[in-house]
Amino acid sequence: MSLSDWLFLALFTALLFLIVVIAELVRRYLHWHPETTRKIVHMAVGIMVATTPFLLQSMWPMVILGVLFAIIDFFAVRRGFLNGMHGTRRHTYGTVFYPVSFVILTVTLWDNHKLILVTAMLIMAISDAVAAIVGERAKKPILLRLGPETKSVQGSAAMLLTTFLIVIISCQMAMSLGYYNLSPARIVWIAAVVGIMAMASEVISKQGSDNLTVPLGSAFAMFYLLTESTHDGLIFSFGMWLALVIALISYRLHFLDGGGAVALFLLGTLVFGVGRWTFSVPILAFFILSSLLSKMGKKRKTTLQSVFEKSGRRDAAQVLANGGVAGVLLILWYFLQSDYFYILYVASLAAVTADTWATEIGVMARVQPRSVLTFKRVPMGTSGGISLLGTLGSALGAFIIVLFGFLFSPHSSPRLFGYREAGLVLFAGVLAGLVDSYLGATIQAQFQCTLCGKVTEKKQHCNNRTTFFRGFIWINNDVVNGLCAASAVLIAWIADLLIT
Repeated sequence: MSLSDWLFLALFTALLFLIVVIAELVRRYLHWHPETTRKIVHMAVGIMVATTPFLLQSMWPMVILGVLFAIIDFFAVRRGFLNGMHGTRRHTYGTVFYPVSFVILTVTLWDNHKLILVTAMLIMAISDAVAAIVGERAKKPILLRLGPETKSVQGSAAMLLTTFLIVIISCQMAMSLGYYNLSPARIVWIAAVVGIMAMASEVISKQGSDNLTVPLGSAFAMFYLLTESTHDGLIFSFGMWLALVIALISYRLHFLDGGGAVALFLLGTLVFGVGRWTFSVPILAFFILSSLLSKMGKKRKTTLQSVFEKSGRRDAAQVLANGGVAGVLLILWYFLQSDYFYILYVASLAAVTADTWATEIGVMARVQPRSVLTFKRVPMGTSGGISLLGTLGSALGAFIIVLFGFLFSPHSSPRLFGYREAGLVLFAGVLAGLVDSYLGATIQAQFQCTLCGKVTEKKQHCNNRTTFFRGFIWINNDVVNGLCAASAVLIAWIADLLIT
């Protein structure tokens, strides 16, 4: 970095801290609600940060600043100070996610796509604040709870419209600067797609996670539609509509709740639009077959609803826990142009299928399962319980995903996904299913009912709040499912290295 960049970093840092301190002092003096000053700081900092790619030669000052603020904000939220910056009516890590998303976008887009970086940060700074203001000031808000938090239709519509306008202005600027040659119709098309992605990411956000998902999702959609051919862009748009149709059908069939449908829409847009049939078929096989399987043995499963944290219709967290790792691997495949990520992609899906089928089929066994730790009999539904029937179901589920992965693998020479790779992925999927059981028996949060004494994954039982029993309180079934998928990727990679 040059001396001027270091000086700019020092000046910019001081200015940001000054804004935060002034906001805190104003909040205390005028007795403003922390939410008000948070919005002001959010917009001011976001607009300032968005200008830096055109003021600095090197990206490293802003990377350093982003990491610094992420650390400071994390401890500020944990310790409860600087409420003028992060104070809200709910516990949120939005001020932590915001600099993290900026660092990711800066590292990936600074050199060749600064305008996309600026647009993504402006969407988060302006559109999110406008959505909050419109939602709060609506005289007759139409409330929806598609995710963990309640959103208003008016606020979501404002998010869509504001993002749409920001993208149109950015594309016009890109045209004037000679970056792209875009027709008016294509600009409107790109703005509409990015606006929909931003709105969908915001409505299912939790604890400020939209400060990460909105800018990253908006930047990816804009990058893809601007850098790929018109033909590829049309396929991406078709993938979005296909994802919407599948999400609506799944909601109608009670496979998913509202939040789960939105999460499937976002994940499906990525998989269908970018991965095409190669990546789509394995994940569709997992989702459709597992959803149908969950409807079997319904009466027997109803008796276990008091034990399982979640049952019935899948929510957004469950969709992302099962498909999130696969989505990340697809993005890595796209940017790094390595078909090896397809093998790991199938491995992650084989693992979550193995885990899902082990549970769905295992609960129909006539005998009690055994603990994966002690092999002693445990009550049906106990975390970490395994059975012969469930294990066979696990292997069958993983095998089906491997079969689809094998049949629809990229056509390369020599064949990328051959019998050797199929065996590795099958092994990784089944073993990861056992890893899931082990994690469920050791680190997953378990609670005990104060009335009946039953140990459960639920925080409420017998219409009463349960007490923490063991594990880590922040590790629920969704976290364990995500770790299961990640462990399959690690197992497949290590096994491949060992036998090469």
